[in-house]
Amino acid sequence: MTKQHRKMNILSALAVACTVVMALVSGCTKERIVHAEISPVQMITNQELQNIDSVVVDEAGRIYVSDIYAVKVFNTEGHLVAEIGRQGTADGEFTNEVIGLAINSRDELYVVDQDQTRVQIFDLEGNFLRCFGQKGTAEGQFLEPQGITIDQLDLVYIADKQRNNVQVFSRGGEYLYQFGKSGAPGSDLNEPESMAIHRGRLFVADEENKRVQIYDLRGKHLGHLPHSGVFDLDPQLEASLDDVPPHTDVENKFHRFLDGDIEGIAFDGRGLFYILNEDAGEIIVFHKEKMVGIFTSSQPISSGDGLAFDRQFQHLYVVDQGNSRIQVFEVKAIQELLNL
Repeated sequence: MTKQHRKMNILSALAVACTVVMALVSGCTKERIVHAEISPVQMITNQELQNIDSVVVDEAGRIYVSDIYAVKVFNTEGHLVAEIGRQGTADGEFTNEVIGLAINSRDELYVVDQDQTRVQIFDLEGNFLRCFGQKGTAEGQFLEPQGITIDQLDLVYIADKQRNNVQVFSRGGEYLYQFGKSGAPGSDLNEPESMAIHRGRLFVADEENKRVQIYDLRGKHLGHLPHSGVFDLDPQLEASLDDVPPHTDVENKFHRFLDGDIEGIAFDGRGLFYILNEDAGEIIVFHKEKMVGIFTSSQPISSGDGLAFDRQFQHLYVVDQGNSRIQVFEVKAIQELLNL
């Protein structure tokens, strides 16, 4: 072999080595969890806000915030324009704080009246329409109703923190079925809170177990986060996820960042999954089964609670309960700062 050939072989080997190193660096960078501090683009505050819990946004951009005895309604500029409900025990009245909120396809506002163990329904002008539920442990009854979400068929899902289950009702409030207490290892709920529906699956913030449970819309348990592989599951797949290795790097990272209470959860328009860690005052973002980012606000969130996106997925609304305000973030800015 000539000296020139040896030199060319060395250069070729170095080029291959550099390519491998660059690929590894690129891979590491791609998998890196990005941390960012993001400034809200709007603060919704009002001296009448007392103990806010949930938030939901209608098609017109009006913001509905649950509070003591009523739901406070704000316009897009953040001005209080209406209140739905008042103190009392009659229909359309509340004896304590209002909890979960959801709006169905007919622009009906569903309100979890936890203290009176029922769900009250209003039109968006605040007129009472109907209610369902009562205290008890029979089918269709509640002990401590908390989270609520509504699917594309207007079926209503209610999480009960004391009964540790999810009950499903028709639009009119007829009890249909329940799940969450199967007895199967890893599938039971313990103080379920917020819920979100994405691609035909129900995600439940399983607060006391410090995880997010995943079910199909008929209540079949599909898995949980921390867990790998769940987001890639075809909605029609009936196979069990029991054989998926539970101890993954993703799971360890998830455990590390979910030491606090899981409160609000929501999906944006790209399918990114947002989880609010109440104790840490931070929001964790997942893409498929991978944690891809964590962000905090430049105006610290104290006792964060509900999360919601507007209908165009341009803004994220965060209930900053401890500071009696709603922080509003631009979704585009979140995605850019987290390199999503």
